[in-house]
Amino acid sequence: MMNMKWNTKVLVIMGCLLSMTLNTQAQFTSTYTPLKYSSSGYKMSESAYLKKLSQKYHTTDAAIIKKYNHYLYSLQVAYANGSREKQYIIEPFVNQYLTAILDSVMRGNRIKGKYEVVCTRYLVPNAFNLGDNRLYINIGLLEQLQNESQLAFLLCHELSHQLLLHVQDTYIANETRAKDKSIKKEIRDINKAKYNKLDKTFQFIKNTQYDYARHSRLQEKSADSMALVLMMKTNYDLREGKTLMNILDHSDEDSTKIIYNNFFCNHTDCILPDWLKPHGNTFTFGKKSELELDKDSAKTHPDIPMRILMMDTVMQQLAYKPEGRKVFIQPQSTFDSLQHCSQFEMIEAYQNRKRYGAVLYYSLRLMKQYPDNTYLMKQAVLAMNELNKSIAKHTVQNYLPIESDDFSEGYNHLLRIIDTTTAAEFDTLYQNFLRSHYSRLSAIPEIQTLYNALTKK
Repeated sequence: MMNMKWNTKVLVIMGCLLSMTLNTQAQFTSTYTPLKYSSSGYKMSESAYLKKLSQKYHTTDAAIIKKYNHYLYSLQVAYANGSREKQYIIEPFVNQYLTAILDSVMRGNRIKGKYEVVCTRYLVPNAFNLGDNRLYINIGLLEQLQNESQLAFLLCHELSHQLLLHVQDTYIANETRAKDKSIKKEIRDINKAKYNKLDKTFQFIKNTQYDYARHSRLQEKSADSMALVLMMKTNYDLREGKTLMNILDHSDEDSTKIIYNNFFCNHTDCILPDWLKPHGNTFTFGKKSELELDKDSAKTHPDIPMRILMMDTVMQQLAYKPEGRKVFIQPQSTFDSLQHCSQFEMIEAYQNRKRYGAVLYYSLRLMKQYPDNTYLMKQAVLAMNELNKSIAKHTVQNYLPIESDDFSEGYNHLLRIIDTTTAAEFDTLYQNFLRSHYSRLSAIPEIQTLYNALTKK
């Protein structure tokens, strides 16, 4: 009976996924319809929440348990607030797809309990668990994944944090440390010190940070190991967990180059070479300070090569054989739709945060792949219009970051163009772009208004 129930559930989900996938696949070439976002969040009282709370504890300290329960309730409130602020994606095919992967893991490992996958609109390439039975995946990470097995390992890793109560253990450790008499004495001694108070304070903070980072690294290794154990009882390819590690190790790299002349030039006006020259370093702060944290000791995650070696060891202990394993269990087209949607959704997220420089850059970057996509054209025009207005008002710094080595060369080129051009020069680039794409966008009221204003100049 249990198997029949699970099989029925899987068939329903698969049918929904196939239907949603067929609807989303066709839209990328010519346009894009943003995914649905959360708009309301139910928030119950703390007493009602605690009555429903079912939680295991790694401590018998009643005071700590009470404080931890309050922390869990605060997460519930934060989740409700984030939902009202449209921070989560609730598109049915996205939720059904992620839930289907998690269900296959739970079914294979006979895990009971209610766990939820939440796809956030956060841009940082990360996934996380806060101890509230929710597994959060940022849209900024989905954009970089290559297959379903990597996504399955990601969910197994975050589920492991939850099952092993890592957040609770960290909370208990912090509370216990706060009660430690030797720690309290150290703080009192720092307050009473007549000399070297700054150095003593920094050493105290450094030791605290190192202890936390070491504790966090151990938890990450544990979650990696358990994730492989969980995946072992599915049909997914465990080796993709290692591939995911390499993706995360290079998640901040972007070698994309954009030829901006192809977008902003007409027969008489083009991007000038001087606009693309890199800026020299304006500030220097001398040599390494004695008050600088050691980067290795402050890391909260183990080095990727070390994590991969550890995963190899676990896979050997599990006697893992890749024969018969799959990188896709559900239709690959569903994953492809989610991955493509995530690229477009990053633009939506930047637009929501008024990061107009990023909206323009990522719109143009995707136009290299989808040159006829009217959604991308529209977002680029609207972003350029906002930048154009802010340049004229000398407020453009509110919507742009400073050029950085952390950004791709393509993004830095755009930042240099905006920073170097005069208001009149950027206005010309904006007009060139709008005029060249207006024939495709003329039916959009917002674009009509901008074009009419331009023709009246």
